[in-house]
Amino acid sequence: MALALFFVWGCSGDSLRMPLRKEMAVADRYRDWAMVYYHSWRREKNPYYLNLARQKMSEAITTYYGLQVRMGHSYPDFYRVDAKRRNSCILLHELIRTSMRFRVEVESQDQEGCLVPR
Repeated sequence: MALALFFVWGCSGDSLRMPLRKEMAVADRYRDWAMVYYHSWRREKNPYYLNLARQKMSEAITTYYGLQVRMGHSYPDFYRVDAKRRNSCILLHELIRTSMRFRVEVESQDQEGCLVPR
């Protein structure tokens, strides 16, 4: 019985890490797709791509922020996720500036997860 409890207790620490890592990978994919759409916008100047880029970047930021809240400062990847979130906020602001410069109306300019407005 004690061996079974030890085994369950020993595995419980890893069970928290896997969902966080998977969620981090999802946020990374959102960010990657945002960059693909942004490069498509630059090539074709289709406003649809700029909207998709902004949407995917916002999803990435929201996911990174949610991860940070769940992790706390003691988690080893907290600062790596924080850097990705802050970098994504900079990219989102660039997308918004681009949309204003080219007079492309984006669906929403929410910046949830970007703590410091630029």
